[in-house]
Amino acid sequence: MEIEVGAAGSAGRLATGRHGRLKSFLLATTMAGLALLANQPAGLAQQATNGGQSGQGSGQATSGEAATGTGIVLDPISVQGVVGGTEGYVATRSAVGTKVETPLVEIPQTISVVTRKELDQRAVQDFAGAVAYSPGIAVVDYPGGPGAPDFSMRGFRDFNLFGIYRDGLRAGFNNYDTNFEPYGLERVDVVKGPSSVLFGQTSPGGVVNLTTKRPTDKPLHEIELQTGSHDRRQAAFDFGGPVDGDGKVLYRLTGLGRLSDTQVDHAPDDRFYIAPAVTFKPTDKTKMTLLASYQKLKMSGAEQSIPRDAMDRIGTDLFFGIPGYSDWKVQNTTVGYELEHEISPNWTFHQNARYMHSKVNFVSAFSTAWPVELVNGRDYPVGVQDRPKTTETYLLDSNVQGKVQTGAVSHTILAGVDYGYYIGRETRRNSLNELVIDVLNPSYPGTDFLYGNPWVDGKSNLTQIGAYLQDQLRYDNWILTLSGRQDWVVDKETDNLSSSSQTARDHHFTGRVGLGYVFDNGIAPYASYATSFQPTTGTYAPQRGGGTFKPTTGTQYEVGVKYQPNGWNSFISASLYHITQQNVVTNDPVYSGFAVQDGEIRSRGIELEGKMELTEELSLIASYAFVDAEITKDNPAVGSSASSVGLRPKGIPRHMASAWGDYTFKSGPLTGLGFGVGARYVGSSKNAGNTETIPDYTLADAAVRYDLGALRSELQGASVALNVSNLTDKKYYSAGFYDNTVLYGNRRQVLATLKYSW
Repeated sequence: MEIEVGAAGSAGRLATGRHGRLKSFLLATTMAGLALLANQPAGLAQQATNGGQSGQGSGQATSGEAATGTGIVLDPISVQGVVGGTEGYVATRSAVGTKVETPLVEIPQTISVVTRKELDQRAVQDFAGAVAYSPGIAVVDYPGGPGAPDFSMRGFRDFNLFGIYRDGLRAGFNNYDTNFEPYGLERVDVVKGPSSVLFGQTSPGGVVNLTTKRPTDKPLHEIELQTGSHDRRQAAFDFGGPVDGDGKVLYRLTGLGRLSDTQVDHAPDDRFYIAPAVTFKPTDKTKMTLLASYQKLKMSGAEQSIPRDAMDRIGTDLFFGIPGYSDWKVQNTTVGYELEHEISPNWTFHQNARYMHSKVNFVSAFSTAWPVELVNGRDYPVGVQDRPKTTETYLLDSNVQGKVQTGAVSHTILAGVDYGYYIGRETRRNSLNELVIDVLNPSYPGTDFLYGNPWVDGKSNLTQIGAYLQDQLRYDNWILTLSGRQDWVVDKETDNLSSSSQTARDHHFTGRVGLGYVFDNGIAPYASYATSFQPTTGTYAPQRGGGTFKPTTGTQYEVGVKYQPNGWNSFISASLYHITQQNVVTNDPVYSGFAVQDGEIRSRGIELEGKMELTEELSLIASYAFVDAEITKDNPAVGSSASSVGLRPKGIPRHMASAWGDYTFKSGPLTGLGFGVGARYVGSSKNAGNTETIPDYTLADAAVRYDLGALRSELQGASVALNVSNLTDKKYYSAGFYDNTVLYGNRRQVLATLKYSW
């Protein structure tokens, strides 16, 4: 199974008495922010060029602009942690790339947005499906497997949720204590490249922000039934609208239940999800949205590591675990809020908070052979590991945003502080006996597993505090973005077995500078420089002092052009980037069995993407990514001359491309009929040692749907759809956990959906 960093992630603990501390922190931050804004000098507020407007924005609307004698000045915009979903395929605004709702053409960074309409029409069922047509992100397909998504962006792997955010806050600190329900999402923003300047510790490849569904100001009612491959049975609903006649209280209630098998025998994909949300608008200047969710998951806990030299003899349905025993079960509860208060026409205070509690019952099954291989050419020995875990996560982000004018230059100022606290308690114990699976004639005789003493019994206390400042300067059609952030990270790991603890303290400054120009015809070239940091666990050899490792650091240079054509509902982007990650862990060249931070990885590439609603009937998505990732510094192990310099990082395809087209008949005898077709190409990749090549593959997807209201008026609001992923049932692979293993990809899946909306 994958190795976890610090058994949970990296951030740290601020102090003892966490519950009282959090309440005090919340109260103090809120009061400080309100006091700051309430006491703004009148002269400063009067310097702003436009009247205040707050709110979410549709994500589809173009930026509000006021023509002045010195150029273009945007209307004041809200410091929203999210931007609402769009009605179509094309999004033109985002709040993720700057933490301020901003037109995409003005953000000096590549951002891909997957809208709710796209998620629906492609019948997306998981994270991998959501980003399948986005360039530069490669997700490991893991049918029936445990844990949050395992993916890489721009050549750098994400783990322990460093790169996944939910509503502007980190989704968690451990891959195994949560997962994500696409039906509960409004949109998905994929931000490419270093993003630490706004979010703190992140991979240099970028972050993905998942926006959950929000209360609506218009009535919304939807019921959905779904069935399909692997005995899938799913029901979902989505209700929303105003509670009172004045629209000061809005609600949203989204739920889903599923019982399903998967392509892997004995591997379930069961899920229950419920997410209530309520928005209060006591005045036209204050808005608070309460967000909550409960999710219960049951999936396989089997490792499913297929020996590379035996994969053609092993079926894609073979289960490498213990039926009904080796499962991954999670109960995850979140409660949070988003608060926005307009203190003056030009200054807004925003606070975003979430608490998450997870209970994980995880019995993983793994190969006891090392290296992972078949014994006697057909026997696969399996052991199990019992690893229950409970986690708690507290997240808080408070910021102020304002508009000021200095001569001919307008400024959008953002200043804030965010806080993350995580505590995880876990034990692990391995079985003393094993089960042998004959891969050519599989059977699963009953086995009573005996466990040894725990080899892990510990607690992780992790904290991150970050202070950030950003200025978006506009002069004429020029936009200059300046951002800086200072982070303080503490990671305390307690080992109950040895009655010892180890604390790592890190602090790091990250920044971004980007310059762009927006032509009147919608073309916007830009250039930017950004940095990132990511804490790393481990210690040096005692002979070197035994100190803890420093964070890895990342730097990126990016140039690109974005195009939002006038009169077209389209958005096109192209970018070139060069990223270097330093302080990468590699072998200690002197002391055997230890590591140092002399390694370096370089990635450079090209990304192209276009999302277009060419007519009212026809929509098109197309993308291409070239990723040239390479290990540029590495030490051979003591006694070896083998270095990884010049090799590609594991599982990184060099080429990826995709295209999806959708057409809906709006008139004629076929009115109400819609269909979509797409193709995804993923190039070949390497294992960690670059001794094996994972073949490239191309997958085809298709969809057909029909609005039953076109048949009879009594059926208005009802529709049916049929979606097929991997239409040709292509067999393909991803790089496995070990150097000589692979994971099978998802075979063909057929889904039939009946939906009724009113």
